[in-house]
Amino acid sequence: MKKFLLAFFGVLLLNISLFGQCSDLFISEYVEGSGNNKALEIYNPTNTAINLGNYRVIRWANGAITAPDDGVMPLPAALTVPSKGVIVIALNLTDPNGTGQTAPIALALQEKADTLLSNGCGTEPGNIRTFCFNGDDALSLEKNVGGTWTRVDIFACIGEQPTNSQGTASPTAGWTDLAPFSSMPEGYTTAVDGPYFFRYWTQDKTLIRKSSVNNGVTVNPQPASFNASVQWDSLATDMFDSLGFHTCVCNIVGFNDLPESEKLTVYPNPANDKISIQSELAISSIVIFNVTGQTLVEMKNPSLTKNIRIETQNIPQGVYSVKLIYTNGSQASRKIIVQH
Repeated sequence: MKKFLLAFFGVLLLNISLFGQCSDLFISEYVEGSGNNKALEIYNPTNTAINLGNYRVIRWANGAITAPDDGVMPLPAALTVPSKGVIVIALNLTDPNGTGQTAPIALALQEKADTLLSNGCGTEPGNIRTFCFNGDDALSLEKNVGGTWTRVDIFACIGEQPTNSQGTASPTAGWTDLAPFSSMPEGYTTAVDGPYFFRYWTQDKTLIRKSSVNNGVTVNPQPASFNASVQWDSLATDMFDSLGFHTCVCNIVGFNDLPESEKLTVYPNPANDKISIQSELAISSIVIFNVTGQTLVEMKNPSLTKNIRIETQNIPQGVYSVKLIYTNGSQASRKIIVQH
């Protein structure tokens, strides 16, 4: 009885925690790629759609503590983030005097974007350069609450500009996973630890918010304390396949209201060497295919179990769809990220 009560109260506390969090938009993916490949994915963890007209993004460039005029980007009221869904915003450098872009982002990134924002990355008056961020720029997502702008999420540390291995900000540096995170650790030896730029997390990377994160950072971190690896998973430069969906613990809220075929869990996600699938229904077969529709794995499940483990060591790094076919003929699918 004691163990049962502890388990019951543990589940109760988890549900209270989830309902207390999962309450507002937050940044679920950060793209700081080559050239002008810059983008943010914004996730809605709530049970209702949220219009973006009451939000803005600020780029706190190069350690700024006052929001620069060219760094404040109101988000378009024409866009609404669906419940448990995302909006992808990428840098726009469209040439107003012609077609195409003055310094275009990758076509693969354009195809993932729901909207392109910014009117140029030059310093000319009138340019809004929010999405022209580099790896040493902090960002914030803010909401207008009764006429007051309130931070609902902060990426990195406002007021801090990380330095590179020479102790300078040029060429551009980024926050690392090594204390003190914003500067070269004392005693770091490249001969032993490798080139310092390999430790940058916010430069030339795609970062995905961990599925356990259920709300944004609302209090600015103390200087020399922002460790991106705590809340983010890291992918290589110019990886865009994971944009457009987000796996989050908030998605389990309302689980009992889903059809039986949708009551399934796929974890860990991202996956390294294996994924586990747990379903409410008996599984007949499983198919894993890539973004082009090519089938990579097809498994029959003669024992009709509800829990299956799939080895992923031989699946190349990337984003894939997992389709489950149940014994009753219904189907369900999930997207997974494989990284090695």
